[in-house]
Amino acid sequence: MTKLSRREALFGLAGLGAAALAPGIAGAQSAPAWTLGYANAPAGGYGPERLRLIHGAAPRGLAGALYRNGPAWFRYPDSAVTHWFDGDGLIRRFAFEDGAVRHTARFVDTNKRKVEQAANGVVMAGFGTPGRADAVVAHADSTNAANTAVLPVNGQIWALWEAGSPIAVDATSLETAGLKTLRADLAHMPFLAHPKVEPSGRIWNLGVAGSRAIVWRLSAEGAVEHAQVIDLPRADYVHDWAMTERHLLVLLQPWTMGEGRPPFVDKLKWRGDAPFLVLVLDKDDLSRRRVFEAPAMSFFHTGDAWEDGSGAIRVDLCASPDPSWTMTSARDVLRGVHRRDVHGPELVGLTLYPDGRTEVQRTGVRGEFPQTDRRRQGKRRALTALLAQPAADHPGETAVTLWDWERGRGESYDFGTHHMVEEMLMVPYGPEERDCWLVGTSLNLKARATELHVLDARRLSRGPVASWRSAHAAPLGFHGAFVR
Repeated sequence: MTKLSRREALFGLAGLGAAALAPGIAGAQSAPAWTLGYANAPAGGYGPERLRLIHGAAPRGLAGALYRNGPAWFRYPDSAVTHWFDGDGLIRRFAFEDGAVRHTARFVDTNKRKVEQAANGVVMAGFGTPGRADAVVAHADSTNAANTAVLPVNGQIWALWEAGSPIAVDATSLETAGLKTLRADLAHMPFLAHPKVEPSGRIWNLGVAGSRAIVWRLSAEGAVEHAQVIDLPRADYVHDWAMTERHLLVLLQPWTMGEGRPPFVDKLKWRGDAPFLVLVLDKDDLSRRRVFEAPAMSFFHTGDAWEDGSGAIRVDLCASPDPSWTMTSARDVLRGVHRRDVHGPELVGLTLYPDGRTEVQRTGVRGEFPQTDRRRQGKRRALTALLAQPAADHPGETAVTLWDWERGRGESYDFGTHHMVEEMLMVPYGPEERDCWLVGTSLNLKARATELHVLDARRLSRGPVASWRSAHAAPLGFHGAFVR
C-alpha cells in the first residue's frame, strides 16, 4: 500500500509565517448582536445546567443525547484567529431524560489549545490563519483544532477535524481521552470530519492530501478493517463526500491547491472554467472507478447518495457558484462584518447516469447543513432537512426546511430574524422516513441565550413541539450527532 508522507498529510499547514492579527470586535459595546455567535466561550466551558423549558413539552420516548461540535475560542488579548474555521473545538452535550434536558460543554484538550493557552496567544496555523513562524509542528495533529463534527464510536465521542486524527472524548463527562491512532503506521493521517456509517454500523471515511486520498474502512467498534491510498483526478479541496450501498463518491470542486503564500485557503485557486468531477469507486474493489463531469460549482456539504433502479446515482448537496463565502465572509464575521453581497448555497440534486451523462436539479432553496435519516445512509430516500432563508441583517440562517425530492417541494418553519439556527438532525420515532423529530439548537439574539428545539417532521410548519433555554449564549457550532 502506498503511504502518504507526513508532510503531505499536513495539508501544507506547517511552518506558516507570522501575521498581524486583529483581536476582533465581538464583545465590544458597538458590536452587532449577532457577534455573540463568534465570541469566545468561557475557558471552562458550560454547565452542568438544567435547561429551562420555555415552550411545549418533551415528546414521549425522546431519550438520549445530542452532541455538537464547533469553534468556540478565537481571541487572545493581542492576537486572534483570522478565519471562523480555526477556533478551538467545544463539545456540547444536551441529555434528554424524563422530559428534562441537561447541558454540559467542554473544550477538546488538543495540543493546539494547550500551546496557545500557555502562550496566551495564537500560535498554530489553521485553515485561514497563518500562525507564528516559530510554532513547533511535528505532524498534522500539532495543529488539530478538533472543531468540526462528532462521531459516536463504541461508547466514546470522537471529535473530528479534517487534516488529522480523531480525538476521543468521554461521552458523559466530555473529558478528553486523547488522540485516536487508528493504526500505528498511519498515525496522524487525515480523517475527514464527515465519515459515513452504514446501517450495519460499519464506518467509511476519506482523508485527503493533494491529489491522493486514503480510504478508511472501520468496524462499528472503530477498528481499522482496511485502509488504502488512491490517486485523485485533481488536487481539489474536499470537505465532504457521499456513499451509496455499493459505491463511494469523491466530489471534486474545481478549487485546486496551487502555489502561493500561506495560509492554506489562500493557496486554493478557483477555476470556474473547469468541470466539477465525481470519482465513483466500487466499495469492494477501489481500482474499479469511473469519473463523471458536471458544471463547475462549489460546495461544503452533501446530504446523502443512493442508486435507483436504472443504475443512476443520485446525490444532493448545497452548492454555490464559487467559494466566495469561505474566502471572505467566514473571515469577516470574526471582525463583526456581515457581507450582504455574498449569497449562501442552494440545495441541488446531482444525478449520474450509467451512460456518463450528468444532470443538476435545482430546488430554489438556499440553505446549508443538509441532514438525512441516518438509518437510510446510502439507501433510497426522499427527504433532506437543511437550514434555510438567510437573514438580511445577520450572517446566520433563520429557518429549517424539509425538502421532499419525490414531491418536488419543501415545508419550512422560520424562527424569526432574531434567531441564528444551527444544524437540525433527523431523529426517528417511527418506521417511516417522515416519522422523525428535528432536533437542534439556535442562538436567540433577543434573549442572548442558546435554545434547544424539537420539531415534528410531519407538522414542521407548526414550529417546535418543545423548546428549552440555556443560561448561556454559546458560539455557533458546526455538526452534531444524536445518541440514544
